[in-house]
Amino acid sequence: MPRISLSALPALLAALLLALTVVAPAPAQAQDTWQFHMAQANSFYRNRLLPKALAELEIVVADDEGKKQLKAWQLIVEISGKLKDLDKLIWALENGRELASGQEAAQMQAQLYRLKRVYGRVVFEATGGSGKLPAKGIVLKAKVDIDDPEAKGYFEKARVLFTQQGYALGSSYLPAGDYELDGAPLKIVAGKDTLVEVAPTTDVRFALEIGGVGGIRVGQAGTGVGPALGGIDLGVGPHIQFATGNSLVVHAGPILLLSGQNTQNVRQDDYLNHSTAQLSVGGTVMVGLEFKVGKVDLSPRVGFAAHYLASGLYYRGKVVSTPDDGGVPSTVLEGEFIVPAIAYGPRLGFQALVTPALNERGKRVPRVFIGLHGGPIWAAPLWGDVGEAGSAVGVSTTTVRDPNDAGTAVDTLRDGPFSVESIVAGEDAGKSKVYADVHAVIGVQVRL
Repeated sequence: MPRISLSALPALLAALLLALTVVAPAPAQAQDTWQFHMAQANSFYRNRLLPKALAELEIVVADDEGKKQLKAWQLIVEISGKLKDLDKLIWALENGRELASGQEAAQMQAQLYRLKRVYGRVVFEATGGSGKLPAKGIVLKAKVDIDDPEAKGYFEKARVLFTQQGYALGSSYLPAGDYELDGAPLKIVAGKDTLVEVAPTTDVRFALEIGGVGGIRVGQAGTGVGPALGGIDLGVGPHIQFATGNSLVVHAGPILLLSGQNTQNVRQDDYLNHSTAQLSVGGTVMVGLEFKVGKVDLSPRVGFAAHYLASGLYYRGKVVSTPDDGGVPSTVLEGEFIVPAIAYGPRLGFQALVTPALNERGKRVPRVFIGLHGGPIWAAPLWGDVGEAGSAVGVSTTTVRDPNDAGTAVDTLRDGPFSVESIVAGEDAGKSKVYADVHAVIGVQVRL
């Protein structure tokens, strides 16, 4: 075995370190530095891959140190000009002139000044909710022909982007002039920003509606329900606003109505208003749309309404009362009976919001609305179980007859409850009665 002298040991170690240095791989260049993206941009630029070069340069200037590199801004100016990207061109000129000096700064300023004399910017701003602008394509039209070739090129570029990206562009420079944006007029002033408020992609709010109700009930001649009514309608529910600006609205809540009670005079066969106002308590559920027509928001709706009529409906027939503990026998009550009822039916509605939707410091201003609600109502009587003692009906203008009598009237009762033992009523005793409600509504809506 060969021997290694101690004098040769340092030389051997030096050779071993040199070999390891050559064999070991060099550390890879960090790919998240602005220098790396600048090198990539230069490579793409030399190979005429201009969109890729521009994307790399945007990453460069997003870095705190990279945005101090004048060369990066100069390349963005050159490339965005070739790509007809006016927004990035003006952006690069505004930032590059702050770093440039001398003749370079003067040239950038002159170019920027010329562009600001010819072009203005439209800026889209979400009005609330998620704050995310919708990307649905929109149509941009110039009201007059654009003769200048450069301006026409920039316009065509913007028109295509509007079709592809919609309001999600955020902003765009256009030649000064008059346009139509999805049919709405748009005026661009050179050197200035024109703000366009846009509904966000989806804005969900809860809305409260409080309205006063006044109206009529048609069909009272066969039911005894008063023709005139008034009350309060309260509703709350989600309002879902879509990117189009239209909203899906849900209204659910109680409704309280006061109406007169029409009492029939059996002998004269006509109706006279009862002196006491009658209360009906119920609720409504409605679903509809809300969309803008000019300066007014219209809201057609459809839903369902139900009421409890404590004063009830009129039915003609006979009721046999339960004998009392004093030994008084059963009595046949014949005449018009006021029977409690549950009234229900479909409800159609149409409202118009007549004041604008203002937004002051993020707070919604209450809006005044007017409208009409109405629909057919089926009123089902609540007689109780036939033949079961304990059910109660009110009696009005009722003739009391002895069950063994052939029909001689022995007394007349005006108003009073009787326990029902059995019902021997007319043909309509168990049938629902139909009438219709028509309400005029005025109130306020607040989106919470």
